[in-house]
Amino acid sequence: MTGRGLLLNELDWIVKNCCALLKLVKAADLDWRPADNFRTLGELANHLGQIPAVDYRIIKGDGEMEIERLEQSLAREDPAELAKVMQDGAADVRRFMERLNFDEYENGSATAYFGRTQTHARWLLEIVTHIYHHRSQLFMCLKLHGYEVSTRDLYT
Repeated sequence: MTGRGLLLNELDWIVKNCCALLKLVKAADLDWRPADNFRTLGELANHLGQIPAVDYRIIKGDGEMEIERLEQSLAREDPAELAKVMQDGAADVRRFMERLNFDEYENGSATAYFGRTQTHARWLLEIVTHIYHHRSQLFMCLKLHGYEVSTRDLYT
């Protein structure tokens, strides 16, 4: 299997795992914040659920205002609905990455509105690591707020 195939499989797996965690979040807890300088559970859940769709649109060249509008349009009060947002965004990323030929994937690049230019291969790695980063935050917030989650939930 190629590096691209491995990363796309990892994207599929981490999205499935995050969706399971998102579905645990109770709507009544969305305003909970672990500390004043942290996002609320709802803000974190929305950010995590939107990562594939938002990062995909950044790669495609959307500007800052377009991304802000996209984030607003993808915001959900129901964490279970965020799972669908996340799955749809990941499907868009997968389709885009699979359509690239080897040279486009390895050497073609995209520049984000904030000025970062990376190859498509690096963008895919960035999306996966971005999701992992915020999954760990969500897991910790769930633990801190008393949810019955364990490391087993991170590997199922």
